[in-house]
Amino acid sequence: MADRGALHLWLMHALFAGLAGALIFARLLPLDTWPPGWAGPDLFVALACAWAVRRPDYVPPLLVAGLALLMDLLFQRPPGLWAALTLIGIEALRRRAPALRDRTFLADWAAVAGTLVAMTLGYRLVLGVLFVDQPALGLSLTQLLSTLAAYPLVAALSHFLLGVRKRAPGDLAAARSLT
Repeated sequence: MADRGALHLWLMHALFAGLAGALIFARLLPLDTWPPGWAGPDLFVALACAWAVRRPDYVPPLLVAGLALLMDLLFQRPPGLWAALTLIGIEALRRRAPALRDRTFLADWAAVAGTLVAMTLGYRLVLGVLFVDQPALGLSLTQLLSTLAAYPLVAALSHFLLGVRKRAPGDLAAARSLT
């Protein structure tokens, strides 16, 4: 029985990595040749936040850090900065997940919104202190707002299509017996 739980956990890790790979691939496709007038949502961060709030064991820190660093390198962002902030934000949400388990979706969304705002402000602050060229403030804000707007859809798809649901109180005892 313990092997079945471990196999399911590894399959969910692989599913998360596969979804992240698909998001990277889709973003790298040259579908639009014009410079962007607005920044779309960061779906990887929305997906990682949704899974970290619902099932923190499905998003291991090393996997999140590795995927975020890969995205930094592929998307030509300062290497490691957004990856570090993503890891810190996801870990903060993972630690808050037990407290959010019995709360409503709005409480989850508020926790994710606070985390994303802190990540965005931290990113801009570090880039400003180090005198690194930054995207326009409007682009950063539209990406933040579009990510927050996309979060409910990502959370709903994760819940209904992928089965990433919050643990019920009875599931916690069953999970402890597997380890």
